[in-house]
Amino acid sequence: MGIAATPLRSAVTVSVLGAALLLSACAPTGEDAGARAGSAAVAPGSVAESVAGTLATLADLGLNAEDSTALAEGLDALAVADRPAELMATIMPTEVRIQPDQPGEIIVPIADDQFYLSLAPYRTQTHPCTFHVPTSCLGELRGVDAQLRVTDAATGDVVVDRAARTGDNGFMGVWLPRDGEFVVEVTVAGGTGTQTVRTGAEDPTCLTTLQVS
Repeated sequence: MGIAATPLRSAVTVSVLGAALLLSACAPTGEDAGARAGSAAVAPGSVAESVAGTLATLADLGLNAEDSTALAEGLDALAVADRPAELMATIMPTEVRIQPDQPGEIIVPIADDQFYLSLAPYRTQTHPCTFHVPTSCLGELRGVDAQLRVTDAATGDVVVDRAARTGDNGFMGVWLPRDGEFVVEVTVAGGTGTQTVRTGAEDPTCLTTLQVS
């Protein structure tokens, strides 16, 4: 499902989001939330250099920083071994954030009618996750074939019904309509799991509680 490219913007932010992200098992460990929030007093030249460096890193990975569709999908498709240690990205309900809460943060808005959900079905081992961090999240079932079916909880209409495959990170992504409620069903090697999700502006973009059995 395509989404028109949306303009990116950079921001120097001081917020509590960084601390919230650290509560997710997908977030890097050993970092101080206060340090991640940074300082509002950052030299403009330093910000510009940070943005330029981040854009160069994304370009080297073949990622389009101006297209939220390509960016979200591309980040999720990165081989685990190819994840740059210095790159941090978070997929929020309304935007993709690159180097969140750091000087030179890049924000790529997601179209108002779309929602990106990344799900990691599991059999025996999982982890808590609220907002997907494709640069560090890792699911149990990596590189496995699956059948993905999504229906509208209110109408019963089938929104998605296709063969899928988890990436090297154990996740598979799907674009859903914004502000809805959906039943997600995943079948892996004969095992099936089902879970209901919502796609509002504050809902999770990371689903790690769908167990197939």
